[in-house]
Amino acid sequence: MSRLRLLLPEAGLKRWHRLLAERLIDDGHSVAVALRPPRGAPPPSTALIEALEDLLNRGRRPSACEAEAPGAWSAADDGDADLTFDLTGSAETEAGAIVPHFDGAPGDGACDAALIAGRAPWIELIVPNDAAALACADALPALPGGRRLIAGRAAVANVLSSLVRHVAANGASETRPVRARAIAPAPTQFGAATALLSGLIARRLRQLVVHDGHWRIGLRRRSGEDALMTGLNHIHSPIWRWLPDDRQRYFADPFLFEEGGVTYLFCEEFPYATGKGVISVSTLDEAGVPGPTRIVLEQPFHLSYPLVFRAEGEIWMMPESGGNRTLDLYRAEHFPDRWKLERTLIAGAELADATPFFHNGQWWLMAASGDLTGSTWDTLVLYSGGGPLGPWTPTSNGPALIDASAARPAGHIFTHEGALWRPAQDCRAGYGAGLALCRIDALGPGRFAQAPMLRFAPPGGMHTINATERFVAMDVAGPRARFAWAEGLAP
Repeated sequence: MSRLRLLLPEAGLKRWHRLLAERLIDDGHSVAVALRPPRGAPPPSTALIEALEDLLNRGRRPSACEAEAPGAWSAADDGDADLTFDLTGSAETEAGAIVPHFDGAPGDGACDAALIAGRAPWIELIVPNDAAALACADALPALPGGRRLIAGRAAVANVLSSLVRHVAANGASETRPVRARAIAPAPTQFGAATALLSGLIARRLRQLVVHDGHWRIGLRRRSGEDALMTGLNHIHSPIWRWLPDDRQRYFADPFLFEEGGVTYLFCEEFPYATGKGVISVSTLDEAGVPGPTRIVLEQPFHLSYPLVFRAEGEIWMMPESGGNRTLDLYRAEHFPDRWKLERTLIAGAELADATPFFHNGQWWLMAASGDLTGSTWDTLVLYSGGGPLGPWTPTSNGPALIDASAARPAGHIFTHEGALWRPAQDCRAGYGAGLALCRIDALGPGRFAQAPMLRFAPPGGMHTINATERFVAMDVAGPRARFAWAEGLAP
């Protein structure tokens, strides 16, 4: 393993700095820390936003952003290292060090400018180079905390830590040109503080009568050779039929499965009263009209993403149970109503939307991971196995992809024009804010590459799509009045 040196801010140590140093040691590296004095101060208006957020959140901060004191973890710098990472947050970087850039510029100020503008910065680790700037790793983080500065810093810190660990393990020799990014100017810090406060008040009032982010399932009949994506840009078209709900629950994550000439719709049912998802099923008639839903699988923990597939002469379901830190496989004992837990495939991991598929004589499994960057919105991991029952083995020692715009799975893998494609969530504007259809260009041990080819972003969001030869199912989010009399408040 490598000898590493971390350059850290003497007056601004955070918990994520210590956790990174400890994890690098756990990875087998030798780690030395060198503290550097402040080089420039953040503008006073940034402190205003921090103070306002602390007030609104009653002083609670993400643990990654809590202050950390020097200690045994910050061992004295011996001045000799294979790789040096400048994590001081200063725009004045140290020669010979690998430096994070945010939207093409170094320093915490560049990161904060993006976060204050309500977007995640593109993170690149820039290697020392006298000619053109080159990046040895990059990522686009998600912002699960919404448009908040401190929560955004925590999300960036978690992803940055993952990138540093990746480069420490694999070296910095594989480089690429930096991404040219045209960035709109950020609003003034005072304007951002005002927007933060007014937005919070408006959301609190609205939540009394409206379910924001209420998911609904749309269904349509396929005819001839029409493409999977037909109609996705026109969700209000009459070609779509909608699974009805009673305002007290939402339905999401639709998966279609045909058995015995009948098309079954499996989905997540989320009753607001319990705050816990269960798996339900409905049947479609020849026109695609869904029948009543009924619960077919419930556990003490949240279930969603009921991916149903056929393999080895059996019908299986691999629902999401990341809140339980398990990935479980169920076998249909009496399809579609009775399911038996066959085995826990992966334990002790927060995996979301696991999607198995068979390709070129090999079983693969893609899933979003919440353990590597702290968010399942931006991090994709890849496993391989001998069959659906496993064992499943990671194909690399880190993420296959960190990209909030196209990482988290959003449905079955499919073949289109001779290539392998996958639907993925676009979480740049929030969880499930849009859908990307991506062509897989490389797949193998330690290798994964994809190209997003199409994007769909209805106003409220879209995060799952699946199809059979006869039907297409997708879900969209939007406001839904809690009561019929409040319908006008949820356009």
